[in-house]
Amino acid sequence: MNRKGFEFSFAWLFAILVGAVVIFLAIYATTSLIGSGRYETDTKIAAQLESILSPVGTNLEDSKFVRIGFPDETRIYNRCSSIGIFGSQLISTSVRSGIGKEWLPPGGEIESKDKYVFSKSVLQGEEAYVFVKSFEMPYDVADIITIYSGEYCFINPGDEIEEEVMDLRLPGINISESLEKCKPESIKVCFSSFDRDCDKKVSQTDVDGLYYEEGLVYAAIFSDAEVYECQVRRLIKRTSELAEIYAKKSEFLAGKGCSSNLAGDLGRYSSLLGEFENSGDLRVVKSNSEEIEDKNERLSCELF
Repeated sequence: MNRKGFEFSFAWLFAILVGAVVIFLAIYATTSLIGSGRYETDTKIAAQLESILSPVGTNLEDSKFVRIGFPDETRIYNRCSSIGIFGSQLISTSVRSGIGKEWLPPGGEIESKDKYVFSKSVLQGEEAYVFVKSFEMPYDVADIITIYSGEYCFINPGDEIEEEVMDLRLPGINISESLEKCKPESIKVCFSSFDRDCDKKVSQTDVDGLYYEEGLVYAAIFSDAEVYECQVRRLIKRTSELAEIYAKKSEFLAGKGCSSNLAGDLGRYSSLLGEFENSGDLRVVKSNSEEIEDKNERLSCELF
């Protein structure tokens, strides 16, 4: 065997192996940098989304709609915690990429104490539709922010919901008289007659076991159960804290010669709200809310 030829071949083999390792390390480093960059980008997008949601309020309107577009298909992760005085809202995002893995875990979570976002726990699409309604129980508590995407078919939703959908021109929601007229790929939401082909069933009190009162029906339709129940608990916590504030306001006004006699009612209302467990308790809360509202409307100096 030609020794020089053997040495030459071995040298080339060694160079090829070293080159392969260098290329692998370069690819690994590039992929890691891309992953790190995507985490930062996804975190910034979540922060921008949270910022966009900040001015989206109902103000003097009963409801409002906003369309949000993304540069590429995006996943919105909605996580809720009811721990603490007001609990917290946590939003994160992940944008689909054509380099490396198509989907990476989401970026950092953006926390908010004063937002109540109802949606699926993971929402995916190039567009997201934001529908805002005010929540009053009986005073103004907060804005209910519902985010959805995709196609929905509302079967016989009733005049009020149909008019609202049409007036706000809510995209992705089609009104139909029967299941047969719905698009095959749409999520079918039945309001009157319930068929086994219905994806969601809405009665006068609940959506598939998620109980609602005014303002919450859309939130119940478009949300996962865990997200919905958590956000409702957070809303009730805020309602309870506001009841205490209005009770103190009532006592203050009484000292100024404008007695309302609502301090006791509001104190008991706050205690009732403190025992709230899940959306099944909303009916009792609503009943007490209406009693307080009725008394407030008869006052010469209303509290709210």
